[in-house]
Amino acid sequence: MSTFYIVRHGQSIANSQKIMQGAMIDTPLTTTGQAQAHKTAAKLSQHNFTQVFASPLLRAAQTAQIIVPKATITYDWRLREFDYGLWDGQKATQLWREYAQFFDENHNLLPGSQEYSHGETHSQAKARLLSFFDEATQKLPQDAQVLLVSHGYTIKLIVDIILGIDNLTALNEPTNAGITRIEWTSQSHTLKYFNR
Repeated sequence: MSTFYIVRHGQSIANSQKIMQGAMIDTPLTTTGQAQAHKTAAKLSQHNFTQVFASPLLRAAQTAQIIVPKATITYDWRLREFDYGLWDGQKATQLWREYAQFFDENHNLLPGSQEYSHGETHSQAKARLLSFFDEATQKLPQDAQVLLVSHGYTIKLIVDIILGIDNLTALNEPTNAGITRIEWTSQSHTLKYFNR
């Protein structure tokens, strides 16, 4: 069994400006985001990670480098944020107004938006994430402790894979630098906690 500590990146410039930031927008951490990553580093300091994975997008890469500055980090494109297509880089408040039918009252994205955004589908995103976890767990030693730094919507999709909820609006967006812990084997996947 592999235990994954999944961390959302710290606050990025696009987060602070309420810009829809998916796989195509690559902004760095703000000063606040760096501080959030340092706080998470302190929370995780007692762990001796077997392996560290991160999305190659700058905000996730910077967060991983702050949390484990001396570790070798493996960057994997499958951990990138959900691809919002044409909506990437747009003001979120404008999208919430113009495409209200694709967002719930908490501004969570609802399925079906790819018709308009020309972005990724939930099925496509979950397939790449399953591919990552299946491959990683086959290569990791038994009882591996793994740090994985990724993105808010991607983390919600990982939880969907584990719980089979499909309704991502049931989950709040993970906070910047929040920690989610899962256990993964070839036979079972368990959510231990979400967004601590």
